[in-house]
Amino acid sequence: MDDEARREKGIPRIDTHVYSRENGWAIQALAALYAVTGEKEYLDDAVRAANWIIARRALPGGGFSHDEKDVAGPYLGDTLSMGGAFLALYTVTADPSWLDRATSAAQFINAHFRSDSGFSTSSGSGTPRPTRQVDENIALVRFANLLNHYSGDATFREMAEHAMRHLAAPGIAERRGFQVGGILLSDRELSSPPLHITVVGSKNDSAARSLFLAALKQPATYKRVEWLDETEGPLRNADVEYPRIDKAAAFLCTDRSCSAPIFTSEKLKVR
Repeated sequence: MDDEARREKGIPRIDTHVYSRENGWAIQALAALYAVTGEKEYLDDAVRAANWIIARRALPGGGFSHDEKDVAGPYLGDTLSMGGAFLALYTVTADPSWLDRATSAAQFINAHFRSDSGFSTSSGSGTPRPTRQVDENIALVRFANLLNHYSGDATFREMAEHAMRHLAAPGIAERRGFQVGGILLSDRELSSPPLHITVVGSKNDSAARSLFLAALKQPATYKRVEWLDETEGPLRNADVEYPRIDKAAAFLCTDRSCSAPIFTSEKLKVR
């Protein structure tokens, strides 16, 4: 139909509900956009959305409802999406309060959605009965594994492995046909450490901020970017000991060693 004929049928209903899962997706997208552009308006929108969901959809223990009222929830997708959103906000802000929220979300997931193999879509007993959704378990592997690297808490590594065992079970990949990219990414990330860049310096130092923004722009989707300001105490996962120097520096680390200090964003980009 052309435009006029289509309009004669009436305008489709617009869903005005505000869902935790969809907001979590949007927050992660906005955080990624901020990371590559440095445009603060995108970060402001992400933080505003996160605070709205926290104020109106939070459940005791770190979880989130889907809508204002859930018939058969809570659902894995909402808390998982918001957990990923909090971890994304921690990455781009270095504000440990976001890491705390990501940790609480993961703990809620482990307590309420864990099944014998993988994690179930909901913890309710309604109809349809809870099942294990492949894409949600893929997202859980990637979220929990990265959270383990940021927090140093082995509980989250175990969660990722538990979800991966479900994805690796006979028949799961075969039934996906060619749609196995998420399973392969999960396996790859679980089998290797992320790109690890740490900026050491005061959060009030413009040079340190320049290095941090440069680190965020590195075109890797699997990375751990941190900002160590010694006035705030150690990082949650203090698996690397950084030297004390008199000016801001970035360090590019692998699972075995770190680079010499890098003092400019241009040199960090080259490395």
